[in-house]
Amino acid sequence: MPKKPTRRTARPNDSIRDRRRRELVDATVSVIATHGYAGTTVARVAKQASLSVGLMNFHFKSIDKLFDETFRFISTEYDDVWREAMAKVAGAPPADRLRSMIEAYFDPRIFTHRKLAVWFAFWSDANLRDRYRSLVLRVERRYSREVERTVTELAKEQGIAAADAKVMGTSLTAMIDGLWLQFMLSPRTADRRYAIRACLGMVGQWFSKVG
Repeated sequence: MPKKPTRRTARPNDSIRDRRRRELVDATVSVIATHGYAGTTVARVAKQASLSVGLMNFHFKSIDKLFDETFRFISTEYDDVWREAMAKVAGAPPADRLRSMIEAYFDPRIFTHRKLAVWFAFWSDANLRDRYRSLVLRVERRYSREVERTVTELAKEQGIAAADAKVMGTSLTAMIDGLWLQFMLSPRTADRRYAIRACLGMVGQWFSKVG
């Protein structure tokens, strides 16, 4: 008789390993926020995570591997926040969907000084852009285009010309990027509710159903 497949049981070390890797990713985010990409070293990350350099090297064979995991983490988290927001308003009128999109950009899980600093490290460093372009742009562009499509849909619903709607969509995404930059540079002034109100206030000047 053929042998029954052996069921793999979870090992206690599995959860410990995952936790350690997450701690190192979280530490990397903090170090990038403080020292920038160029100043992020193995020693600084290990110190931030309160782990030895040897233990860090056990989990990530190089600093580049750790960067890979860090950028993958923030991109996935960003994607998850958006998918959750869109699921809540699936099939809703464009005004409701646009509001949900704006709120997603300033969700407290992603709208923090530390994580904004990682995003801007990506945009400001040529090496990072080349290395992570496909990973980050795939997520970021998907949702900026979704915002612009929804603005166009709402404009059409209210009798606004397509050319004007395109300018509106670009203006809104530019405003969101500007607020991200403003709050990354001045973390003490970061207020997600203010950012959402500011975006909705601008959109409310264009459309009667949003704001």
